[in-house]
Order: sequence, then structure tokens, then C-alpha cells
Amino acid sequence: MALTIQHRPTMGGRPVTIQCEEYARELKLVYAKIQTLIELNGFQILRNQKKLCLVLDLDHTLLHTKRFSKLSPRELIREQISWKNDDFFTWTLNASGVKYLTKIRPFVRKFLQEASKLFELYVYTHGTRDYARAIVGFLDPYGVYFGSRVISREDSPTKGLKDLVVVPVHKSGVIILDDTEKVWARDRSNLVVIKPYNYFAPDDHNGCTRSLFEEGMDESESAGPLSRALGLLEQVHKSFFECHNIFQEPLRILLDNNGIHREKLQGIKDGYSLCDLRSRKRKSVNDRCPSAKRQRCYWLIAITISLFWVAIDPPSGSTEIGGSFQSP
Repeated sequence: MALTIQHRPTMGGRPVTIQCEEYARELKLVYAKIQTLIELNGFQILRNQKKLCLVLDLDHTLLHTKRFSKLSPRELIREQISWKNDDFFTWTLNASGVKYLTKIRPFVRKFLQEASKLFELYVYTHGTRDYARAIVGFLDPYGVYFGSRVISREDSPTKGLKDLVVVPVHKSGVIILDDTEKVWARDRSNLVVIKPYNYFAPDDHNGCTRSLFEEGMDESESAGPLSRALGLLEQVHKSFFECHNIFQEPLRILLDNNGIHREKLQGIKDGYSLCDLRSRKRKSVNDRCPSAKRQRCYWLIAITISLFWVAIDPPSGSTEIGGSFQSP
């Protein structure tokens, strides 16, 4: 698309239109570089605070919301006594006048309290801006955890998808916690997938599967998906600042080396340490290096040796092991 500039030489002169395609391309490149610098600066500020960035989905990740008109008779009865439980909220969306019932996921408040100590928290939802603000008001009524860091579908550059380009922190320091993988087509390497929270029966309920409400139960506070997600995020944070921060690697490399973004958190068992969140490639290096400087030196030596072995044929009768060779 060309950049159009209208210039009027004199007060009474005719305007002259100039098509500046070359300048438009250059401006786009400049804008992209400025955007990257802003994101890197945002990440550096967080690193100075020993924090990373955590982007949180709302629906089916932190809570479950259902339209009042879609509630079953039993769910309506539950709504009538919901005032006795601060995990339920009945509310009306002002923009549309639609009435909703929202159930907060167990462990959410503890999760936000602890995660905010290690991460700068963002909300990113496919809901409208008004919906997002209403829900965040229940989760964070005093603006302690999210502040104004709420992103809705109006902010997404591509309809139907979410994109870290709207988060003002470089993606090398961002983790996403969401129940839906397909909406993060461009940023899957930053994603940790959590089990969807389905407290109410779905609108197209066919009776094949029963919701938590229909089962008369709820997720565990101490051992549910959010509790395990918090444990995992704490390990990621610790490993990044103790190890991967030394090597100046993006956070997604840490996630990828341990297959974290491909894990369903419901499958993670108690005590699961994900190899202490250290890459198998440098686990032995880390174990031998007590200081940060020596760790980096050994890693650089390991890279040099690996490149050397790639340049020549391996010794006869040897077996390749992670870039080095060992005689059988």
C-alpha cells in the first residue's frame, strides 16, 4: 500500500499528491524495529525485577461463564443460592443487557496471588472488551494483579486468533496459559495448555459427557490443574533465571527443550520436575559449573567441539551422543 502525501505549495495553489511506496516500506521497517525495541525494553525491565510475563486466558482457563438463558433448571436453582459462595457471580453485560452466571475456577485467587510475585500478568480473551473488564473486575477488583493489562478480541490483529504482537513484552520472555491451542497458531512455542474448566453443561449438551456441576463435584484446590500449573510456572521461572538467563536464550527454548508447551497439565503428576527444566544438551555442563561465568565458558566450548565434529568424519566404531562421540 502506497503512502499518500498531499502538499499545497502556496495558500492558493493546487494540492500535489505524491505516491511514496518506497518511503512506506521504510516506515514499516522503522515501525517494526521500534516495536521490537519497545518489547525488548519491556522484557529488560521485567528481568531487572526478576520477573517474566504471563498471559492468561479467561474462559475455561480461570473460570466458566454461561448465559442465564442457557442454564438448566438445576443450574438455575444453584444460582439462587450462589450468594452464599463467593465463587459464583450473577451479572449483566451493560452493552448487550445479557445476563450471565460465572463460576470461578478453584485455586484462582491463590494462583493469581503467587503468580504475580514472579510474573507480570496479562489477560487475553476472545471476549469483548466490556466482557473482559467485567470478568477482571471479579478476579481483581482492586487492580492489584492486572491493572490495565487486559487484551480483548477488539485488540487482536487477526480475527479468530490471538497474537503476542499486542503484548508489549518481547516474546522471548512470555509464557501463555490457555486451554485452547489452535488460537495461538503463531505463538505455540510460548504456550502451556491447561485442561479446560467446564463447570456448567455445554449449550449443545447431548448427555454423553457430564459437567462438573452434573457430577456434583468440582476441581481440587490443592491438586487441580491450576495448582499444578502454578508449580510448573514456578519451576520455569526458577530455571530461567538460574540457567537459561545465563545463556541469553528465549524462554520458548526452555519450554521446547522440555516439551512443556505440548503437555496437557492434567497429565502432569505430583513431583514431576520436567528434568529440572534444564535442557538435556547442557545438563552435564550445568552439573560441572558452579559459577555463571564457568557455565557460559563450558557451553561455548561445547558448541565449538560440536561444530568441530560436524566438520570431520566421526571415528570408526564410535556412537554419536548429543553432538559428541563415545566408543562402544
